[in-house]
Amino acid sequence: MSDIPPGTANNAPGQPLSKALRSVVIASVTEAQRRNATLVEAEHLLLALSRDGSGTVRQVLASAGLDPDGLEAALLAEREASLRVAGVTPPPEERLAASPRVARPRWGASAKEALTRAHRVASAHRRQRSGEADLVTAIFGLELGTVPRALTLAGVDRPAVVAALRNAG
Repeated sequence: MSDIPPGTANNAPGQPLSKALRSVVIASVTEAQRRNATLVEAEHLLLALSRDGSGTVRQVLASAGLDPDGLEAALLAEREASLRVAGVTPPPEERLAASPRVARPRWGASAKEALTRAHRVASAHRRQRSGEADLVTAIFGLELGTVPRALTLAGVDRPAVVAALRNAG
């Protein structure tokens, strides 16, 4: 079974993922497994970018408070807020520790959507292949899900981060 989600290895005829995105996609599978997730989602792509992305992407994310530790904190705050909204008291973090997942997680809707949007961003800029900055732009463009809620709770100015990436590249 491939690490590349179905339909994204060739987003459109002749439009394979760039080498940079291939490594991020593979790292996102590792992130999902480390978190014992059954699905690879946008949060795993963003975690992979914050840890293993290019220096420019890591630097721009870190300047927005989204280095790996900051992103982990934002995701934890989102999980706790979501549980509270549902009337559930968040359990202590140590009770949530899990063994790494052995089985390969499947691709979730938010990850597929982010990769599809990254291709569209690249196409809009007349590039054949999407890169890491396009993927961050795509993830930051998502309106529903864990990542948008986490970024909002963390006070991240998504348009400013996207602009910083555009100016850095």
